[in-house]
Amino acid sequence: MSNDTAKLESAVKDAFLNGQQSNNLSWNCSKRFMDEENLELTDFIKKSVQGIAPEEKIEVINAAIKRYFTSQKEAENRQKKNKTEIHKKRQATYERKKEKLKRRKVMIEKKSGWSKEKKTKVHQFLQLPEAHKYMSSDEEVDNGFLSHPYSWESEDWRKIKDSLDKKFLETCPPRSKRLLAKRTRGSVKNQEPPNVDPTHSWVLNED
Repeated sequence: MSNDTAKLESAVKDAFLNGQQSNNLSWNCSKRFMDEENLELTDFIKKSVQGIAPEEKIEVINAAIKRYFTSQKEAENRQKKNKTEIHKKRQATYERKKEKLKRRKVMIEKKSGWSKEKKTKVHQFLQLPEAHKYMSSDEEVDNGFLSHPYSWESEDWRKIKDSLDKKFLETCPPRSKRLLAKRTRGSVKNQEPPNVDPTHSWVLNED
């Protein structure tokens, strides 16, 4: 890039920012460069650059402005794509936690070795409106999932989760068994302990 080109592009950028900040002008990057909605800011930039570089040909200035518009449009598209990907990942995590909660609740009654009191205790905790948030967080990796237990979990709660998951593996269809076999335990994930009623304090560690 020549010095003249760099100076021109810098002037276009400065004029664009000035138009935004001082004159409340903007481009709608979902529209085309020459659409009427974008002309006001384009004209403002053009006049600003002409004032700085009156010797520059108008075609060259127009081309520089259009290049800058294209760069802004590409940046906006990247941002939208990133937001979409983040949303998809969050939604997938939410669905996995809901499914994990559902199958654990079903397995409570299948635990023949548990007392009625223990089943009631676990069931009441899993019936909480926020219970899905207390399911461990799964991270997608190349060969399956890493399940990250939370830092606030008591040893009793972790053993109960493991026991319910093991019972599900004993009874689930082969396809589900293959999927769950790809889930391994990862590192502990730091998280603030949930604000639960004292009757559910058994799920919290003492630290």
